[in-house]
Amino acid sequence: MKRLRYTDALTLVFLLILGVAACLSGCAGGTEIGNPEAVSFPSNQALAAYLEDQYARSALPTTLWALDNDAQPGWTDNKAFAGEKGYSETNIQEAGVDESDTVKTDGTFLYVAGEKEVRIISALPPQSMQTAGSIRVNGLVNSLYLYEKTLVILYTPSDGEGAQWIYNDNLKMIDVGMPYWNPIRVKSGIILADVSVPSAPSVIKDIQIDGSLFASRVTEGNLHVISQFIPDLPDLELWYDGTASGREATVESNRQALQSMTLDDYLPSYALYDGSGDMIKEGRLVTTENLVKPATPSGGTIVSLITVSLSDLAKDFSAIGFVADIHHVYASTRAVYMISTIYQGDTGEGTLKDPEIYQTRIYQFDILNGSVAYSAEGEVSGHILNRFSLGEYDNILRIATTTGYVWDGSASNHVFCLKKEDKNLAAIGRLENLAPGERLYSARFIGDRGFLVTFEEADPLFTLDLSDPYHPMAVGELKTPGYATYLHPLDNDHLLAIGKDTVSVDNQALEQGLRLSVYDVTDFAVPRLVASEKIGDRGTVSEALFNQKAITFLAEKNLLALPVNLNEIKDPENPEDGGANTFNGLYVYRLTDDYGFDFLGRIPLSDGGETNNATYYPDWYRGVFMDDYIYALTPYTVKAAPIDNIVEPFITLDLME
Repeated sequence: MKRLRYTDALTLVFLLILGVAACLSGCAGGTEIGNPEAVSFPSNQALAAYLEDQYARSALPTTLWALDNDAQPGWTDNKAFAGEKGYSETNIQEAGVDESDTVKTDGTFLYVAGEKEVRIISALPPQSMQTAGSIRVNGLVNSLYLYEKTLVILYTPSDGEGAQWIYNDNLKMIDVGMPYWNPIRVKSGIILADVSVPSAPSVIKDIQIDGSLFASRVTEGNLHVISQFIPDLPDLELWYDGTASGREATVESNRQALQSMTLDDYLPSYALYDGSGDMIKEGRLVTTENLVKPATPSGGTIVSLITVSLSDLAKDFSAIGFVADIHHVYASTRAVYMISTIYQGDTGEGTLKDPEIYQTRIYQFDILNGSVAYSAEGEVSGHILNRFSLGEYDNILRIATTTGYVWDGSASNHVFCLKKEDKNLAAIGRLENLAPGERLYSARFIGDRGFLVTFEEADPLFTLDLSDPYHPMAVGELKTPGYATYLHPLDNDHLLAIGKDTVSVDNQALEQGLRLSVYDVTDFAVPRLVASEKIGDRGTVSEALFNQKAITFLAEKNLLALPVNLNEIKDPENPEDGGANTFNGLYVYRLTDDYGFDFLGRIPLSDGGETNNATYYPDWYRGVFMDDYIYALTPYTVKAAPIDNIVEPFITLDLME
């Protein structure tokens, strides 16, 4: 089977290995929906016993490592048509569902996440750009939201960085089962600040919770933060030999080790501070009556969904807890979906090639009107690529999965349409066995249409008609060179694809530089490639390959910006030449009337050199379109240039002074 060869170390940084999960106690076989009725716990004793049982059974069968898992482009986590605000906003997945990012703007000020500080930049006019105010954070800033005049700062408190409790590098790459990669003793913080006077921002409250920040969204003026908590467990047996007797012996050994754990050891707590840093109150983050478990036991980590009203900051936050191991989160305006990838089946000889041995379990939580409640549960065959594998429209959830493996030719791709029926997410329609032998590289669901990209040597784009969810249909297919890891709607009839170019060497597809493409889907049955743009040579990468928030698109002016770490080769005759890094910064384009790429220029943001005696590469690059200027940002600097004249010298503000 032809496979991509990844020889460039920098490229590997931007790829994740999709692993496999151990099926926990009670996992049922088959590929359809299970009993969806989750329940709360009748007592503290019942909760403690349940958690002990789940952690005792969390070991993985050693036979799972016999699987050859194909490398997949990952997402660490878009508004189709922006209104005419005159400035660009965070590129989000679903309209009406905001996502946090390292830079936010209100069209006049830029809010920039530094390492331990958020700076508020007066950006207009750019010639007099300056720091107007700042907020110091006692910890490491993760990302920001801006809701009207409230700035939300998500961060890791200085005493909450935690400790790594599993030192096996392979386990860190697993995207299923118990999240062994999560640190213990970790905390997440939520700062709410009043920025109505940008030169004098003030902290209103600071909520600190036990657990790792997993995801967050803002809908209808409500902030939803999802954290995942792993307690400080005693030494457990993490592997067993794949036999039933070996499993039970491991479970019993783990059960004995867990006897010293109390309920308080298993559960996360919180502390609430006022704007002066004084503690107001503290306690358990989620009460026993607000903790629920799935119908099919799926792990022991505590997933907390915390809701904060941004339209009424005086209101207390609320929290609901869910006992399960989750690996992805997707959110619409009406629901949050938590996703678990499940290893399901016998681990004995000859079963590892079962193409349906992995299942995706979906848990739905309603969030309408800020009231959060567990709603339904469902299960489908295979595993998803990332959260863009899901999309909701007209109360129907669509999900794209892959079963089987590329290495043995059993890989296949599927789309399921799920509808809530009582507490059941029932599969009412399915489209199966797309692109046999290939794996999914990107997916996007937009309205009643869907788009999939798979890859072997060429990049097939599939167009899906989902207008009848009971009978979804694949209506078109287009093969183009390379592959795409992200699909972005430009308008009703055009799709932007961002990915990698490839060439065939010795019957294998070899990665080259970045590739931007525009597809015309006006005739949905006959999609057309109307434009493409190649950036750099082998080794060229971009955060845009795995994080859609790195992409900036201002629809009203057809302006596009994305970060690029550019490599250029010395030997054009050698496609395996990784070349040398020659540029790190922002590339800026305007899409022409016929959807071609008009290169407007680029802004360098880092050369890997020294700044303030500290060698650094910025963790992120961002672009913001405001007025008639492009702003290029890192945690250390802001540079601005007229959109129609992106040349040096740039207007520059040093954020490290």
